Amino acid sequence: MIYEDFLTLKGKDFKGRTLEDIWSFSDTEIEQTHDFIQIVFPLNKPSQSVFHGHYLDTEDLVNQIKNNKEARNNIIKSSKWFFSFLQRNMYWNNRHDHNQLRITRVIECLRLLVGDDEADNFYQSVVDLSLDSNINKTTLKFWKNA
Repeated sequence: MIYEDFLTLKGKDFKGRTLEDIWSFSDTEIEQTHDFIQIVFPLNKPSQSVFHGHYLDTEDLVNQIKNNKEARNNIIKSSKWFFSFLQRNMYWNNRHDHNQLRITRVIECLRLLVGDDEADNFYQSVVDLSLDSNINKTTLKFWKNA
């Protein structure tokens, strides 16, 4: 899979989906599909949750995406898309939920590929959304350190 092509709307993921296909997922599809988050928000390490083996495995690949304005803008657009899902579906706002791991990934991806400002803004938005929740302190610490 060529990440840059996928993130710039020129290619498909390992399942033949475009980024626009994923952006059009229903809330149920977002909740129940577990192999898209690693592709939409790539990191430079393998996923500990999904074992399809796709990640940014070289520094050159990381830099290629960091230096591509369209890819960075689409990662930002994806973070806003995912945040709107979180706003509509507050059930993740409890002690443990897999969406909390997804939130950590989004923050890490933004920090790695876009910049600290975007990562910090997403982090703060999620924290504000989760005020008065039962989210455990370990998860809050992961978000803060992402």
